[in-house]
Amino acid sequence: MDMLYTKVYIIASPELVSAVRRSRNAMSFGPLFANVAENGGGINGRGMQLLRDKEYGGQGVGQQTADSMHPALLGSGLDQMNGKMIAVLKTLIDELASQPDNVVDLYEWCSHAVTVASTDAVYGPLNPYRSESNRRAFWAIESNLSLLMMNVVPWITARKPWKGREQLTQAFIQYYQADGHLDSSQLAYTRWKVQHEAGAAIEDIARLEALTALGILSNTVPTCFYCFYFLFDIFSRPDLLNKIRDEILDGAFSVDSAGVHTLDLADIRERCPIFVSTFQETLRTRSNSGQLRVVQKDTLLDDHLLVKAGSIILMPAAVINKHPSVWGSDAGTYDPERFSKIDPAQKRSKASGFMSFGSSPHICPGRHFASGEILALVAMILVRFDVCPVRGTWVEPKGNTKAVAASLPPAVEKVEVKFSETSKFAGVKWGFRLTPGKGTFGLITG
Repeated sequence: MDMLYTKVYIIASPELVSAVRRSRNAMSFGPLFANVAENGGGINGRGMQLLRDKEYGGQGVGQQTADSMHPALLGSGLDQMNGKMIAVLKTLIDELASQPDNVVDLYEWCSHAVTVASTDAVYGPLNPYRSESNRRAFWAIESNLSLLMMNVVPWITARKPWKGREQLTQAFIQYYQADGHLDSSQLAYTRWKVQHEAGAAIEDIARLEALTALGILSNTVPTCFYCFYFLFDIFSRPDLLNKIRDEILDGAFSVDSAGVHTLDLADIRERCPIFVSTFQETLRTRSNSGQLRVVQKDTLLDDHLLVKAGSIILMPAAVINKHPSVWGSDAGTYDPERFSKIDPAQKRSKASGFMSFGSSPHICPGRHFASGEILALVAMILVRFDVCPVRGTWVEPKGNTKAVAASLPPAVEKVEVKFSETSKFAGVKWGFRLTPGKGTFGLITG
């Protein structure tokens, strides 16, 4: 589809979001996925014919591949990835403690930490993103995706992201040729298996996998740059910082006989309501994602808005997430305890006003993995360190508006900080505890 000449309806009310959700059979994300695979991934010919939805003349392998991700991101598959992710994060956080005088670019550190931890958990020992060059290639794509999507002689007009894409494609071809997927997560293996059994060429599988990181990484790192915004929202409020530290230490912290200080992820989920609420409030007030649907047939929304077949619906989280009809007169105010005060019976009514993880039926399948990673990382930093901005005060950086895949706009300027261990826990050993089967979080979703 030619997105430059397609009519776009912007849905700016929760009532219409609910109407879109009820009309799911008349709308699809498939054509947009195909557009990204073709323009962003460089897949064409038979590769695109395999990926396209059947109603658009394809074989539906793109949707089958997406469907295969859901079970892989729950249960034992989620537990396996969480275990690997936590081990990498612990090593990286320990390195911060060993370098107390270093000035750290917070966004750069978070990007590195989450990129390595997330991709190691997904791709296993032969993870292509262990290479710094491949990590830089990915961020070149992510930061300039809008240029790549235009697909107008991209080797000239979008040379930096185009070169990054081609480099990652070759890296994943080598990964599959070395059988890296056979010693990876259930997520990476099943994605390969669905495409391989459908007859996809290894290059096309590699091209699609290079784009998959836009979901694995783009919507984790900007959120986890709530290792800036999340930490900013906490460290800039001393009373909240003390309250959350006490909550974590009282509810999710223990010291074993060997003197290892441990944070329990299941206890964070179940016994740290203010901390989890603060995470959701940061997402609510700062998310910049937009949910897209292609209208497949003329549809009347909420008995008054006719959307025409072939048009696109855009539901911007920045507007929906702050709508007074859902969140009240203080919808534009940051209230860290907002989500902890919601009655469980009211959660469903809030869903149409919280778009940070998408909107049904296209909810982000990796939300539990991303949430566990973010909460584990931020909890450990909150308890172990004081984080001080070099300039003396917390100042929000400008966002990169070209990074169209990210739920939250990444920074384009440095935020330099110093990490210093809190006097209470200086020099002690730390660890994480994971409880199998308790890796999901009861977060509100659209």
